[in-house]
Amino acid sequence: MVGELVSTETVDGVRLDGFWVRGSSDDCWLVTHGVNGNFYGSSLLKEFAQTLSFTGSHVLLVNSRGHDIVSFNSGSVPMRLGSQYEMIYQSLSDLNAWESFCREHGIRLLGIGAHSLGALKTAYWLSESLGVGVERYISLSPPRLSTSILAEDPKRGEVFCKDLQLAKELCESGKSDQVIRVRYPLPNWLSAATFLDKYGSNDRYDYFGWLEKISQQTLWVFGESEVRNGSGNFRDADLNLSHRFAEKSLYHHSVEVIEGGDHSYRGVRQPLWQTITSWLTRSL
Repeated sequence: MVGELVSTETVDGVRLDGFWVRGSSDDCWLVTHGVNGNFYGSSLLKEFAQTLSFTGSHVLLVNSRGHDIVSFNSGSVPMRLGSQYEMIYQSLSDLNAWESFCREHGIRLLGIGAHSLGALKTAYWLSESLGVGVERYISLSPPRLSTSILAEDPKRGEVFCKDLQLAKELCESGKSDQVIRVRYPLPNWLSAATFLDKYGSNDRYDYFGWLEKISQQTLWVFGESEVRNGSGNFRDADLNLSHRFAEKSLYHHSVEVIEGGDHSYRGVRQPLWQTITSWLTRSL
């Protein structure tokens, strides 16, 4: 893809970088990464951006403050960043900054495509009635950040509860920035405060509670292996979403499962892009 490096800054002084692929229309799609990711290192997101660019829209591949495992802010306010230190609520400021970037450059933010934790953050942003002009949302494999679902997992729930208890004890003793090795739902190194925010906030960040607040035409996509055999915060998400859409008459939402797909859609990228392209055509 041919494009240019760009940056913006959030209201709290965080510099965010991205890659702008210019289009022929005045519309723009934003594409953003999941945990530990960034705008330039993912073949999935690069192909996602290419697929969206075929519509003629501008495409912005962008970082959130949670990019990479750990980084240091080069914006106006010094701070540690990365997935190790981010809080989910901060994603509102990140997406606001990219929406402002679009507006300042004379393009309209038409849609957002996001993967994994980035998809959950986008759902959160949209549910807060932000991004008023956004019309479409493509959510690839968002995790359910539900404390009870993770704690009740029959295979890994006990391990999760031990890590959660450690994070609580560290925060209560004034050591919220201490980094700990966590094992479930994703093996990672996180500050105690970040682990508690992401996974210990009960149902605050479970996107199932936001579905009725998301007014955009929305496509939810999962890999077959993650919803049939994955961890508790993915298992049967497609079936549960379909039931909720029917129960609440949420006809602007739809869900697709990519046969043979995992969380990164290895080996099934072509069916994934065909599914998205077909949905884009139908949702016009």
